[in-house]
Amino acid sequence: LERESDPFIARYKKTTPEKDQSSEKIASLKKEILDRLVEEKLLLQESKNKKIRITRVEIERGIEQFKEPFMADEAGKPRSPIQAEKAFQEQLSKEGLTQDQFNKRVEEQLMKVRLIEMDVKSKVEMPKEEEVKKYYEKIKMKMSGKAIENLSPEEDADLAQISKYLERMTGEQVRIRHILARAKKGDAAERASAKKKIESVHQKVKAGEDFAFLAKKYSDDPLSKDRGGDLGFVAKNDMGLPEIDTFVFGSAIKEGDASGVIETEIGYHLVKLVEKKSPHPLEFEDISDDLKNYVAQRTFTQKLENYLKGLRTKANIKFNPIS
Repeated sequence: LERESDPFIARYKKTTPEKDQSSEKIASLKKEILDRLVEEKLLLQESKNKKIRITRVEIERGIEQFKEPFMADEAGKPRSPIQAEKAFQEQLSKEGLTQDQFNKRVEEQLMKVRLIEMDVKSKVEMPKEEEVKKYYEKIKMKMSGKAIENLSPEEDADLAQISKYLERMTGEQVRIRHILARAKKGDAAERASAKKKIESVHQKVKAGEDFAFLAKKYSDDPLSKDRGGDLGFVAKNDMGLPEIDTFVFGSAIKEGDASGVIETEIGYHLVKLVEKKSPHPLEFEDISDDLKNYVAQRTFTQKLENYLKGLRTKANIKFNPIS
């Protein structure tokens, strides 16, 4: 339990403000991990009870899949086979595993996957179109704010999430390029330097120089710089920068228009509107395949939860107190 939970707890402490951290939340995280470990053990026991066997070839293939991430270094540069194997062995050593122990772990993981495919996944049928259409109608009701009767909290949360995604996809979207002069909030000297830089670039834009070329040369945004500042299509609130939203979603702005200097909490920007997509109605045909897969996946998740509950009911499980 400590081996599994320590990395999660460390990440929680690193990413959560100290004032929001609590011993109750840490205990809750450990309980969730413990429950998962119990389920893993139950699945392994059941796969052994059903005499599921994994061939040597399947194990070797599984090991190779685990090794794939080590074929490149942290910067994405390809490693030679010898370097990749060395990095993989170093990771095993960090986790306190021998090669034989790791091979056994892969075999057991494949046994559990085979069990789930055999006892759960094989019994999930793709939903009929009538069922998918009913779910589509619920989504439309959720998007329009209408009340839906007899919804479980889980289904209500799912509908809310899907509705939010579809509202974004069917609402107004714009494709933009931007040039960023990054500066820390509150650092007056850095802000002044960044502002001077972006104003200089702004003069070049006004003089007719190519926006994409200037973005490649001057932008401090590593994600879009090499693409000439292209951020692709975005919806309102996607970027979390309301100052940019005000410009790009303004009623008077036209395709090809470029902004003046825009200040945000991360620095100073120049923005160019490349293309506009107007809002369009949600049509069943546009999302029917995705909805069908989603409903099937939801059915699988429910069946898996029930299957695990059944394994728990048959098992004798004793929990020691979590410290």
